[in-house]
Amino acid sequence: MIEKTLVGLALASSMIFASATIISGSNQNVTFNSNPEGATVLIDGVASCSTPCTVSLPKAHAQKNVSFKKDGYEIFTMPMGTSYNGVALLNIIWDFSTTDLITGAAWNYAPNNYYSELKKKD
Repeated sequence: MIEKTLVGLALASSMIFASATIISGSNQNVTFNSNPEGATVLIDGVASCSTPCTVSLPKAHAQKNVSFKKDGYEIFTMPMGTSYNGVALLNIIWDFSTTDLITGAAWNYAPNNYYSELKKKD
C-alpha cells in the first residue's frame, strides 16, 4: 500500500513540476497587425507573412527584430521582446534539467502581439 502511495505521489509531482517545454512548448504564436493592412512582416529580415497574421515562432532568448514593409510606406522596425517563463525555473529546481534553456521554452515573446502604424513616404 505504501509503495502505491509513493508511486502515486511521484507521478503527481512530476506532472505538477513538468517542464516548460511540455507545458508551453518550444514555439509561440505571435500576432502582427498594421495600418494599413497588407504589410509584409519580416522577422530578422526574412519575410514571414502579410498583416494581419499570426506566426508560430520558435522561442529563444536571442533578440529578434520585426519589420513592417509596404510599397509607398516607410519601413518600420522594432525589437521583439522576450521574458522568462517561470515554469522553467520549476524544472531546474525539480530535476536540475536545462532542457528548457536548450529548447528555448524558458523564454516567451513579450508582448506576443505587434502593431505598426505605417507612415506614407514623402
